[in-house]
Amino acid sequence: MIEIVAVSTGLSEDSTTTRLTERMLASAQIALEAAGATVSTTHLNVRHLAKALTELTVSGFPAPQLEEAFAAVARASAVITVAPVYKGAPAGIHTLFWQLVDDASLAGTPVLLGATGGTPRHSLAIESTMRPMISYLKGYALPTAVFAATDDWAGGAQSGLDARIQAATDQLTELTLALNPGAVAAGTAEDTPAEAPAGTAEESPRATGTRGVEGTSATEGYDRTVPYAGPAEESGKSAITPSGMGERTRAQRGRDEFDPEQITPFADLLGQ
Repeated sequence: MIEIVAVSTGLSEDSTTTRLTERMLASAQIALEAAGATVSTTHLNVRHLAKALTELTVSGFPAPQLEEAFAAVARASAVITVAPVYKGAPAGIHTLFWQLVDDASLAGTPVLLGATGGTPRHSLAIESTMRPMISYLKGYALPTAVFAATDDWAGGAQSGLDARIQAATDQLTELTLALNPGAVAAGTAEDTPAEAPAGTAEESPRATGTRGVEGTSATEGYDRTVPYAGPAEESGKSAITPSGMGERTRAQRGRDEFDPEQITPFADLLGQ
């Protein structure tokens, strides 16, 4: 089961931020289901948590609905986060949500970034504010983000918004499946390629004797016990990450990185 959690800050009933989030969420769900995964989605609007976020800031006690929202983020297989941009920065309560969430909640989780604004010039807020925040929380911020300016909603297909959403959610799908290889059931006999006889020309490119540096085989020393993600390889793209990395990273969520017993003394790092 893949659970996608969207965290957006739509400041009105029918805001462009909410509409963009719903389109990104639907696109990601369709792509994952097409790959054979079972998908559930949750959409959190930070607007409805504004009072609880403020109370937590000044009192230190989270409201039940805020605890539920934080728990949804922590268990998510993938996260989509979209914010409106004002004066070159995401809305304050959107940033506040990520400032108050547990530091390890996003560890090992793919995160697709999105934003809305009046003009494309505001798109840099994604790179200057949103991406560093997600990186600090140890989430895997995808390289492609989605920004929708006012003109994108009136331009139809010519605006290219649908194509940008598709490109971004394709990346989200690939990384999510790579980190959660068990989410896709084994293929049937009809859609599973027949195994080529040994020694035929249809050998896997990674199994060929391509020569590497200093005359060694490119596959020599390759640790085949590491389960690399199949979907990325079969699509012709490079595998983004070993399929077990997400589980290993998530297992460290409860780890206190400032625990003195878990910190290597600097002298040891220098070999002294």
